[in-house]
Amino acid sequence: MLSYQLYKMVSNLKLIKLLLFFLVLSAVPSAQASFQPLLGSDLNNQSLYASGYITMGARTTIGGNIQSATAITLAANAIVGGNIEAGTAVTLGAAAGVNGYIQSATTVTLGASAVVDGSITAGTTATVGASAKIDGELNAGTTVTIAATVEVGGNVLAGSTVTVGASSLFGGDVDAGTTTTIGAGVGIVGALTASSLKIVALPTIVNSQEALITSVQQDIKDLGTGTELVSTTFGTNDETLEAGIYSTINYLTIAIGKTLTLDGKGMDGSWIFNIANYLTFSANAKVILKDVTDNSTIIWNVLGDKTGSAGYTQLGAGAEARGYIFARGFVQTGADSMIAGIGNDCGGAYSASNFIEFGADTVIGKKDCTNGERRVSADGIAVTQVPEPATLWLFALALFGLAIKAQRKFGAFFISL
Repeated sequence: MLSYQLYKMVSNLKLIKLLLFFLVLSAVPSAQASFQPLLGSDLNNQSLYASGYITMGARTTIGGNIQSATAITLAANAIVGGNIEAGTAVTLGAAAGVNGYIQSATTVTLGASAVVDGSITAGTTATVGASAKIDGELNAGTTVTIAATVEVGGNVLAGSTVTVGASSLFGGDVDAGTTTTIGAGVGIVGALTASSLKIVALPTIVNSQEALITSVQQDIKDLGTGTELVSTTFGTNDETLEAGIYSTINYLTIAIGKTLTLDGKGMDGSWIFNIANYLTFSANAKVILKDVTDNSTIIWNVLGDKTGSAGYTQLGAGAEARGYIFARGFVQTGADSMIAGIGNDCGGAYSASNFIEFGADTVIGKKDCTNGERRVSADGIAVTQVPEPATLWLFALALFGLAIKAQRKFGAFFISL
C-alpha cells in the first residue's frame, strides 16, 4: 500500500527504489493502492471543474468547491457547500445558497433571497436581488446594484456606482468610486463614501485546466488495461467487481435499474476504470459500495479515444455513481441523480474540454462531505479554503505505474536496490 506516512519517509533514491520494490510485490491485478485525485494548486480539492460552463438544476446540492473557465449558473434553491470560482459570470437563482465565497471575472447576480456565507468579488458588476443575504464583503470592479431589504455583513466597494434599495442593512462601510444612491430606511454601520479612492481587488483568474486534466487522464491510462469489461455485455445485469484496474475498448454502460457493486473486502483498495469511449449510468442504475474502506479510491477515466467527439459521461434520472469522474467531454445528469465519494469525501467530476450540467435535485457529495477546509477569516466570516497544492496522488500514480512496468519487464522479484 502507498500511504501518506510512507510517502513522507521517501527522502532519497534508495528509499524510492525500496518503495517501488514493495509496490511491485503488491502490484497484482487487484491494484490495491490508495491515492486521491489531488491535481495541483488550481484543481486541488475541487468537487467540480469544467472548461465550459456549469449549470445546476433546481434544488441541486454540491458538497464542495466548484470552478469553471466560463460561467456558473445555479437554479432556484440550489446549494453549493464550498466556493464558486468562474472565468466569466456567476448567477444564483432565487433562494440559492453558497457556503463559501464567490469570485467571477465578470458579473455576479444573486436572485431574491439568495444567501452567500462568504464574500463576493466581481470583475465588473454585482447585482443583488431583494432580501438576499451576504455575510462577507461585496466588491465589484464597476457597479453594485442592491435591491430592497438586502443584508450585507461586511464592506461594500464598487469601482464606480453603488445603488441601494430601501431598508437594506450593511455591517461595514459602503464605498463607491463615483456616486452613491441610497434608498429610504437603509442602515449603514460604517461610513458611506462617494468618490472613494479605495481600490477594488481583482478576482482570481480561472485558468483552463484542459491540459492538466488530459495529462492526468493519460497517467491513469498508462497504469494499464487490467481486466477488460466487454461493452456489449457488461452492465446488462447486476455486476460485482473487486478492487483493480478495468478497461473497455469502447463504451461502459450500466443498464436501467441495474447495480454495480464494488466489493472492497474490508481492505484499502482502488477501482480504476479506463473507458475508451463514453460512460453511461442509465436511469436508476446504481454503484453500491460493499466493505469499501474510507481510504479507498474510485476513478472513472472517460478518455474519448474512439472518436473525436466522445469522452462524455451521462447519468440518467435517479442514477447514482461513486468516486471521481475524469471526462474528456461533457458530464450531464438527469433529475434526482447522485455522484458521491467514499466516507466523508465529496467525490466529484471534471470535464477537460466541455460543460457540466445537472438536472433538478441532483446531489454531488453527500451532506457534510469534506472538500477543502473550513476556516474563520479576520472579519469573523466562515469560508471554505482550498488547501495548499498537494502532489501525493500524482506521485503515487507515477510510482504505481513504474512498478507495473517493472513487474512486466523483470518480474515481481527483480528490482535492484
